[in-house]
Amino acid sequence: MYRLTKQPDGVIRVVDGAYIPKGHRWWDEYELWLQQGNQPEPQFVLGELQEQLLRDIDIATDVARNEALGSELRLAEYQRAAAEAQAFKDAGYKGEAPPAVRSWAEAKGWDGQQAADSILAKTTACEQALYAIRDARLKGKEAVRQAADETAARTAADEAVSQLRLLAADDFAADAPEAEAGRAGGLFKFFSKRL
Repeated sequence: MYRLTKQPDGVIRVVDGAYIPKGHRWWDEYELWLQQGNQPEPQFVLGELQEQLLRDIDIATDVARNEALGSELRLAEYQRAAAEAQAFKDAGYKGEAPPAVRSWAEAKGWDGQQAADSILAKTTACEQALYAIRDARLKGKEAVRQAADETAARTAADEAVSQLRLLAADDFAADAPEAEAGRAGGLFKFFSKRL
């Protein structure tokens, strides 16, 4: 028994996994096998293809997260700044701004309230990015799992990966109230240049 490959001039012999290119001495055996009315397996058995496509979606998800949000250390810094900004807001913006808020205020020439509100708006944009990426990943993976055939599985994966690429390139920070937010390029660039 044989399995097709991406290359039209090559097959895999299933019994031992040997790749047989056209012109190889075993290619004649393959052609004889075909002449006897046999048919090779498709390149992928649907389950194997689905597993590969699920991994492809996970890889695209990781890339989208990294593009949109940056490194884990930077994300931890932003989470800390958001927690301080929220605490400052909850306290009615009274007293001295916490360190992360204060450094942002000083960098921008703002008061503590402006800085805290800016940080919180950017945090909301960041959360929207995470939710959108998660949504695309989960729906894409489930569509691949539910696919009845290779074409449907590939289509579902292609759509999910395309959506994740669009999300990676999106500027979620443009929704922030600060007028200059939309010029940042991507959320990672936005935060790295502005916080």
